[in-house]
Amino acid sequence: MYEFTLTNSVNDAVQRLCRQTGWTKIRRIMIRVGGIREVNPELMAFIFAAAAKDTPAEGAVLSVMLLPVTVKCRSCGKISARDDSDFACSFCGSRNVQILSGLEFNIEALEVESNNPSYD
Repeated sequence: MYEFTLTNSVNDAVQRLCRQTGWTKIRRIMIRVGGIREVNPELMAFIFAAAAKDTPAEGAVLSVMLLPVTVKCRSCGKISARDDSDFACSFCGSRNVQILSGLEFNIEALEVESNNPSYD
């Protein structure tokens, strides 16, 4: 279950940030995930709810922004977005492509509460 590993990575990072900054409550976490990772956002949210139990992130909303796979064709030079895992150029069909995006996995934004006024 790939989502389990990714979701636990998010939870670990958020817990580490809480310890470092003094954040007392995480309300919302927005993450960006590239299409190559083929994750299920609903499953990630479900796993996160369980992983965050009894932590400052308990009850936080995990929002997953899915990003398209983008490739640049080395044959025709055009850039195209893919909705599938067929890494062929949408214009000429060549498989000689460079992946420009689709592997992303990062925390985009957090909504937090803190005892430290500089973080609110």
